[in-house]
Order: sequence, then structure tokens, then C-alpha cells
Amino acid sequence: MMRGILMGFAVALSLGPTGARGLPAAAPACQGEERADVVSGLSRHGDLQLSSGALVRLPGIRLPDEASLRESALAWLRERIGQPVIVRALGDSDRWARVPAAIALTRGGDPPSDLSQGLVAAGLALTEPGGATPFCQPQLLALEKAARERGLGLWAGDRYKPVDALEIERLREKTGTFVLVEGRVRSVGERQQQTYLNFGGTWTEDFTIIIPKKVWASMAEAGLTAKALKGSRIRARGILEDWQGTALTVSTPETIELITDEGPRY
Repeated sequence: MMRGILMGFAVALSLGPTGARGLPAAAPACQGEERADVVSGLSRHGDLQLSSGALVRLPGIRLPDEASLRESALAWLRERIGQPVIVRALGDSDRWARVPAAIALTRGGDPPSDLSQGLVAAGLALTEPGGATPFCQPQLLALEKAARERGLGLWAGDRYKPVDALEIERLREKTGTFVLVEGRVRSVGERQQQTYLNFGGTWTEDFTIIIPKKVWASMAEAGLTAKALKGSRIRARGILEDWQGTALTVSTPETIELITDEGPRY
């Protein structure tokens, strides 16, 4: 996907130290070349136009669907037009010629200020791991948690707050939308091609998380096995499906957080 002026970018996202300011320390899969650019415009979808001619989307986040909240996020991004940035691409351009990339403002001697982190920390965007783009900013989940606990931005209302996995009717009403769901795993069904996390006793009506074989293998490597998950309370996120009740299909391990007494484990 990377063509033209961004051809030389490596598949990566991280730019600097971990934290709310700057991009995270680079994991091996997230290392790559940094390039300077300037934000020159913003599309109605929230994609950033750069002076180099590139059109960039911010990976790992999702702007709210609600019109007023979405406009607040877009207004926040418009305020960055004309400012110098450091850009690190994460993959090839999509069919709309958008390059997934991390973008951080550079102001004098201050540390770079990452735009994705800024949006999430202000409660103007949700964290959305998944898809073909690597998730190289796991601290977005912690920033989102802090904004949610403070009731900032989109977290001031109930629309985006986590739904209990046992609230069957409420989940059905949210089918087709991006949701956060929290609940205790009642049983784990491991099959050849995918694994099912069940949250109720009636599988044709209750909420289920569907985990493809490859993702399940990655989770097991991180210690999130059937034994560890059964009886545990977790938070999952994604587009809610109408499937024998309701379900989320996991595309990357980071879409599931194991909630412990010490806080979520990502």
C-alpha cells in the first residue's frame, strides 16, 4: 500500500518513549523510518492530508458515530492543521489511497505529541485494535480507561460505555455497532478452526466471543489459555454481530482485556 512519497516507510508505528506524550517504544514489529511532514488538511472521515501529498488514517482508534461527538473529534484534529509532524507508516495504502500511520506533533524541544493518544486521552475516540494493521500502541487502552473513568468526551453518556454480557436485550439493540462488552467467561469451547468464549447457559441466546485459530494461538502464547479465561472477567470490543444471540469475532488478541484486581491485563 505504500506508494509515492511514502514508499520508503517500513511497516511500523512507534516513534518515541511510552506515555501519553510521544509514541511508544518500538517493538520489533513496529520499528521503522520516521519522516517529517506538515498537516495540510482533514477529510470529513478524519483522515489527515499532509503537505507531501499523502493521505493518512490514524490506526488503532475509532471516531465516535454520534454526529456531535464526531464533530468534536474532527474539530480537535482541524486545530492541528498547519503544524509540523513526525510520521511513521504502518502498512500499504488502502483502496482509498490512505496510508495507516502514526502522527506526532513536533513543537520545539518538547517530546512529540501523538495524535491518536491525544484523541483517546481526551475522550474523543475509542481504541480499536484489529484489522490488517499491527496494533503498536497498547497504551491507548490505558488512556481510554482513564478517560472513561473520568467521564470525558464520549464517556460522559451511556452510548459507548461497556455493556454487561448478560444484558441480552441491550446487546441485541446494539447489533451492528462498535461496542465494549464486559462479563465473566462461563465456559470455553475449543474447536479445530475457532474457539468460543461463552457467557451464559443458553448458547442460542447469550453473548459469545468467537476467536479464530490463529488469534487463539497468539493468546495462548501470552498466557490467555482456556484454563486462564474460564471464570475470569474480561472486556472485549468490536462490531457486535447477530449470531445465535450476539457475538464478537476477535481479529487480534488486544481486543480482549483480562480484568484482574490489579486492573486490566492486555
